[in-house]
Amino acid sequence: MPAATLRVAIFLVPTLCVGMPAATLRVAIFGQSNKNIDNYMLNYDPLNHPLELPVQKMFASCVTEQPLFLPPHQGSTPGTTLAGSFGTALWPTVCANRQIKACNTLQAAGNGPCCQNPTECVLPWLYKPYSQVQHKNFARPVLLRSIELEGTEPVDIFTLEVTLWGRHAIAAQNAVKDTLSKMGELGLNSKNGQVRFSVTKIETGDSLTLAERIAHLPSVQSVLLEFQTPFLHGKKAEKGKKRRFHTSQDLPIVEMLGNVAYELAAWDMEDRELGESLDAKARHSLARDARDLAWQAAEALVIVRSHLSPLEIGKRYSRLNQQIMSLEGFVGLAELAGDLKAALPWLLTLSLAGGGQKRAMGFGTVRMWFEQNYGGRPR
Repeated sequence: MPAATLRVAIFLVPTLCVGMPAATLRVAIFGQSNKNIDNYMLNYDPLNHPLELPVQKMFASCVTEQPLFLPPHQGSTPGTTLAGSFGTALWPTVCANRQIKACNTLQAAGNGPCCQNPTECVLPWLYKPYSQVQHKNFARPVLLRSIELEGTEPVDIFTLEVTLWGRHAIAAQNAVKDTLSKMGELGLNSKNGQVRFSVTKIETGDSLTLAERIAHLPSVQSVLLEFQTPFLHGKKAEKGKKRRFHTSQDLPIVEMLGNVAYELAAWDMEDRELGESLDAKARHSLARDARDLAWQAAEALVIVRSHLSPLEIGKRYSRLNQQIMSLEGFVGLAELAGDLKAALPWLLTLSLAGGGQKRAMGFGTVRMWFEQNYGGRPR
């Protein structure tokens, strides 16, 4: 059996080597034995452990006080409106120090609010999780979307689809529910001013790991990816700048799934609160291992057909980076075939959490449809 085949087979069926520790297995396959690697780094398997990340869906039924319409305009979409509203409502709802206003006050130099009690408060895990090890922010693990609000007509009822991405977000789901109610009290900024709404019902799905969800996937002949909101994909070019993907080129599915795998592994290590047992260099190395496997799996995919359209949202000011950013993406359809089984973990992750840049703001929403003999089913 070729080494590449063995690598994928072990990832998908870890029981093939019963009795061999994950660390030994990883070093034996990848040839990455290094005496200076921390023991915990060896125990963390970047191919299987990220798939232990739990994901949970909530659906909040909402009724507005008056018709609500959120037409896209310069630098703004319904997704950015929902993301901004959630962040605004989160601090006064969840912050343990909100009575003394120590946290929910914007700091100087354009920085966001700073939590004063990060070890005991759930807010840092729900707002913009910051890694003290990697010294970077992760995407917000609470993803919001409403298909009705993306329509072309005003609505008076809509459903908020909420994805809780990881252990801390799921554990804080009551805080998320309270924040949704606070969002309704504050209202959404629409063309006609602030429109308030009431959350009438919240349905909560099962908390399942990615591995459990993959086990429930059917055997498929092809996959149809529907890029429903602008997918912002960039590639590093000279002088650290990003070169945007243009739809005249082939869909960069290899790079896209590699990015998904890297971010999934990095977030899983952070969500597990591994601390300094895995330093920044070790985490980067492990996440790259996951990325390399995703690249390998994606290279076996075939783009059967695609119909993608470029979409420019305009420019938006980033308070974090203190600069103007251009929001350029694409929407449309792409059908994939080939060796789908090896790529399903990252295709599923893409469909659950989205991909590309600014996905916490509603960009990069992807639906996955399976082509079977009796039709398709969305994920």
